[in-house]
Amino acid sequence: MAQFGSQEWVELLKTTVNKDKELPRAGKGFDATIHFVATGAKGGDIHFWTHMKDGAVLEAVSGEDRKCDFTLTGDYALWKEVVAGKQDPLQAIMTKKLLFEGNMQTVMKYIKAVNLVMESVKKVSTSWQ
Repeated sequence: MAQFGSQEWVELLKTTVNKDKELPRAGKGFDATIHFVATGAKGGDIHFWTHMKDGAVLEAVSGEDRKCDFTLTGDYALWKEVVAGKQDPLQAIMTKKLLFEGNMQTVMKYIKAVNLVMESVKKVSTSWQ
């Protein structure tokens, strides 16, 4: 079990996502970096990013040291619900609980891949502050 947003956790996320057999087909043509931000955590905001290409996570890094194509920002408690499968991330975006920056048309084009990634996130053994 790894702490949400830690380097260990993002490496587990990368491994879990890359095990998905459907994702290479669903994510074919997608090449982007995604920055995730959890605000209001006890030790300060949590940042991590992933670089995905053709349905695979190529890099996963804890920290905010990269210009990204997309950014998802939400309260720490909301991320806990998303990871637990209690909050649909797309619904959270539509209701502005989860703030999205980037090209929504691209996300919608690859919606199956997005859903598969979110299913993988739920499989990562996660500890919380």
